[in-house]
Amino acid sequence: TTAASASAASLSLLLAGILTYRTAAFVPQNTRSKIPTFPLQMTASTTGTDATTSPYAAIPNPPPTKTALAVIFDIDGTLADSWRLGYDATAVVLQNNGLAEKVEFNEQIYHETCVYATPERLARTAGLTPDSADFDAVGQELGKQFDEHYVKLVSPKTCAFYPGMVKILEKLPSETKLGALTNACADYAHEVLKANCPVRSALDNTYGLGFALYSRFDTIHGADSVPAPKPSPDGLLQCAQEIGLDGGEEELARIVYVGDAAGDGRAARAAGMVSVGVLWGS
Repeated sequence: TTAASASAASLSLLLAGILTYRTAAFVPQNTRSKIPTFPLQMTASTTGTDATTSPYAAIPNPPPTKTALAVIFDIDGTLADSWRLGYDATAVVLQNNGLAEKVEFNEQIYHETCVYATPERLARTAGLTPDSADFDAVGQELGKQFDEHYVKLVSPKTCAFYPGMVKILEKLPSETKLGALTNACADYAHEVLKANCPVRSALDNTYGLGFALYSRFDTIHGADSVPAPKPSPDGLLQCAQEIGLDGGEEELARIVYVGDAAGDGRAARAAGMVSVGVLWGS
């Protein structure tokens, strides 16, 4: 697929960005197929409906340092090629609530609303606006239904890691802390990591059952388990605290957050971390 090809072509860039602690740009969607040379220069983000209004939009990356103490990953569009599952689950929720014939919903709308956490995304998809009296209540209810349906369908087929992702995780030094933060629910993050992180046999170096790589993740969170979803830095700061790296600006500046959306970059920079943007996300 196009996404898989872009992922394979970009793996060396992402790995270099993490291990040498350079910074990468968040590339507008219409240019994501272009694989730039490394190192990349930071550019102004133009993706996401809140690109110019977010209070975190103008915060730059901290200066590069020699080594990263931790790498935290976004899930959807970064580690896992899962957009079809999210799209189909959204369609089911709309159908079950009698909304499928009342609102317009297509792949473009799905991708455009993915900048929001699940409850807000579904409230907007249902045709509501933030000033609607029932915006929060409807979003919470639809989001609950979505999560219940969505998490049960996670598998290596529906939420497969992009090619080479397991190798990237394995090549990160053992002393480097790993974490995951998504704007989906935390249960979903756990299930995706479990579905894709095998254990190697010490006898023949082959993969078998188990979650050895999954167990390397010291902190795993979703929008429902942190104070506020991205682009707020709150979730990343909570992750940093849980992996023991909340000792101030110097430690935070040695944490890398890898994501595929403008909000991921803004969250990282607002937290004082380095942001690395991948080119193959949704």
